Amino acid sequence: MAISKVAHITSDNKYILTLEDVYTNIGDTCGISKLTDTAPDGAITLTVKSALAAGIVRRASLRLSNKKTGTAYLTAANASKIGGLQGMTYTGAITIQTARFPKRIRLV
Repeated sequence: MAISKVAHITSDNKYILTLEDVYTNIGDTCGISKLTDTAPDGAITLTVKSALAAGIVRRASLRLSNKKTGTAYLTAANASKIGGLQGMTYTGAITIQTARFPKRIRLV
């Protein structure tokens, strides 16, 4: 089952990214929330690839309770809160067991 992608905004209201719709429960920790109204004035729309290259967001690998893996993006300001994702609900009733930044980072 594919997770739909919707517009999200960073906690500082500067950047709009199209991400998977899994940030309902973990959005505060990640610094990302779903864009429900119109975009704020001056908000810049970016692709995930360009946001990663610019250092605005970081990709985290998640180990889920159903023995699968997932991905979440954290803003650079909230990167230190990665440990807070453990025990939170990813999507539906799937719990995050561990969260980490990959050792090997692909440069774009």
